[in-house]
Amino acid sequence: MMGKSAVVQQWIAGPLLCGALGVSACTTARPPVTTVTRTEVTTVRQASTSDASPYAPVELQLAREELNSARLALDAREYERARRLAEQAMADARVAEVRAETESTRYTARDLRLSSEALRDEAVRASVAYLPLYRPVELRLARETLDSAKLALDVREYERARRLAEQAMADARLAEVRAETESTQRAARDLQLSSEAVRAEAERLAALY
Repeated sequence: MMGKSAVVQQWIAGPLLCGALGVSACTTARPPVTTVTRTEVTTVRQASTSDASPYAPVELQLAREELNSARLALDAREYERARRLAEQAMADARVAEVRAETESTRYTARDLRLSSEALRDEAVRASVAYLPLYRPVELRLARETLDSAKLALDVREYERARRLAEQAMADARLAEVRAETESTQRAARDLQLSSEAVRAEAERLAALY
């Protein structure tokens, strides 16, 4: 009888002891379900709202860079280069759209493709309006020679700067004669005047130093 009484007492004492320690003591042993759940929800939200998919096609980044370069070329009136860059951006954006793994990435690629197409069309219109069908090679040579003359002037190589400026003047004159459009003639004339100014500055500085 004593053994059974002891067992009954232990059976009753267990729940009473738990109650005496308080509900908080019993709940501390429960696993952190709330923390894990919030972490998982945050991860899912970040993955669903991110602009890039878990695997963002490399062509997406290439399309962005090429489109930015095309815009810079268009601003600098390098219309042919802008057109080529825009067409490359269109091609990369098209591939990125096909390879996209999420709807958001697909939308981004489509927007890049449409923006590249619009810039390509703008570059084509500008080239027809402002660029000649045939640009004399002397025009490019005059620009390069004039740039070299300016560099020589900056480092105080005045005699070299003078010779380069005279060569740029000669190329610019020939480009003006061979120009097929008014815009090319103006560009050649401007180069000629700039070359004359650099030559005069080189001669003035050479006389002083």
